[in-house]
Amino acid sequence: MDNIYYDNYMYYCEQEAEKMYPEIYYKLSPYVKRKCEEYDNEYNQMMNPFPNRELINRMAEEIEEEYNNDYEDLKKLGENNNLTRQRRGFGRDLITILLLGELLGRRRRRGRRRRRRRRPFGYGGYGGYGSPFY
Repeated sequence: MDNIYYDNYMYYCEQEAEKMYPEIYYKLSPYVKRKCEEYDNEYNQMMNPFPNRELINRMAEEIEEEYNNDYEDLKKLGENNNLTRQRRGFGRDLITILLLGELLGRRRRRGRRRRRRRRPFGYGGYGGYGSPFY
């Protein structure tokens, strides 16, 4: 049985958590969503059931290039970060994480949609057969 109060509370918690995301998330998110809409459709067989690592890296590279054309802060973030001593910068890793999260969320939402309860008989709330107050 669905608990509408729990669902509303979880939605509230998600909204409050999203307010705490760093500013870079709000800048990158439209680029990631746009790229997912471009690639992730039912006619693109490379995306089904899930894309391989090469395609994810190519998508992340395209997002990084588009973002760098508009903003400069991702370049500075990658240059100033001493934690990453890899070939790729911190910005590309962040884009890849956001990209994977968006793709997983798109696949998860289809099966996790909240189902509405239907009462088999009567009109709920006004008495009669099937009413919780009968």
